[in-house]
Amino acid sequence: MLLNSWPVRSLITRAARSYGFLDPIGLLAKMRGFAQPSEVAEPIELLRAGMLFHARGLVNTKAIQNNLDWVWPYWVERQFNPADESFIPRAFSFSHINLTHRNWTAVGQPDVDYYPIVDPRGLVTPIYDGWSLDFWFIPADPKGEPLFPSRLDDADFKQTLRLDSNLRVLSSATRNNLTLSSEVTLCLEQHEPHCCISVRLEGAVPADGFLAVSLRPYNPEGISFIDKVSLLTDRNGWLVNGRNPVVFDHKPSSQLLSIYKDGDVSHRLAEISGPTEVACDVSMCTAVALFPVASLKGQPLGIRAPIYNELDPKKRPTFVPTPSWSESLAPLARLSVSDTQLQSLYDLAATNLVLHTPRDAYPGPYTYKRFWFRDAAFMLNALLTLGGVERTRRALEEFAGRQRRDGYFLS
Repeated sequence: MLLNSWPVRSLITRAARSYGFLDPIGLLAKMRGFAQPSEVAEPIELLRAGMLFHARGLVNTKAIQNNLDWVWPYWVERQFNPADESFIPRAFSFSHINLTHRNWTAVGQPDVDYYPIVDPRGLVTPIYDGWSLDFWFIPADPKGEPLFPSRLDDADFKQTLRLDSNLRVLSSATRNNLTLSSEVTLCLEQHEPHCCISVRLEGAVPADGFLAVSLRPYNPEGISFIDKVSLLTDRNGWLVNGRNPVVFDHKPSSQLLSIYKDGDVSHRLAEISGPTEVACDVSMCTAVALFPVASLKGQPLGIRAPIYNELDPKKRPTFVPTPSWSESLAPLARLSVSDTQLQSLYDLAATNLVLHTPRDAYPGPYTYKRFWFRDAAFMLNALLTLGGVERTRRALEEFAGRQRRDGYFLS
């Protein structure tokens, strides 16, 4: 509405020309000539999403390219490596965004619209658009090579999505007969959602090595700011950004915190101790907790991260008792075939339809966790075809609130 005002359009045009930019108003006017005009020329929500997407890309440009000695997520390790087939030259790139490995996986429960995600190398992002947790093996010998899953070849890493009593992502990184595995689920504890993680070491594990849990200021889209991090009072975890706890069920032997000017915490693993709280001017804090292999006694390490409302970070979401997966999938048509891979693909596709229709229909758990009529139409048609009549009806009832007085429907 504001862009239709002549003074505003004139100011935008003059400002753009004064800085040597193309006139955005004129450019949008030319774009409209390529297609049949619609009642709404440019979807504002699409422009907003694109601006946020590339704003993060600009932050990535500054933070990543100048610090390639950090431990980065899988897509960065591949996309920024000139020797890799996924390498993307960056000389003329406006922003550095993930273009090559956009295939993270969500966990969750029926009718709960919070989705921790796991990237293709086991990096866990518990909170929407937030920071992440990574899991490493650190040898006691300073000359030994740490196991960083994001740097492994495809042949050395396996990942599966499994549904039994809960939906879970299983990740397994292997090198030199040593296996680092993790299992990620969404748990409801007293009706509050938690990202629940179990990490274990197996195989030829040196008795003097360490399982490491690292707090990372990024996610599968790029940088996600960590302003400050402090140890919990009992030292069994961290408080991130002053509000998000990460809790371990074992006590680490040491914990290290770092800020941007001191480098990635992965460069300081030989240090014995450090501060109990740090704050970073550029919001790039990192942290690591080290658990001696001997202290774990072959048992998995449990980690819990409570979920907070992404629109109001000070509040914890609560839910009335939700249906189980078996109850939620019961109305849907079942497939029974001898091909185990085809059977699994069908079952998980039906599971994801339920997962992404808590009430609204979301095309995805992260970048596309927005409502779009087009995507909802495809999803609800598939759901209705499978027999999910009540779930479809419930989603359709949400449509009326998106209709304007002139009859136009807005996503």
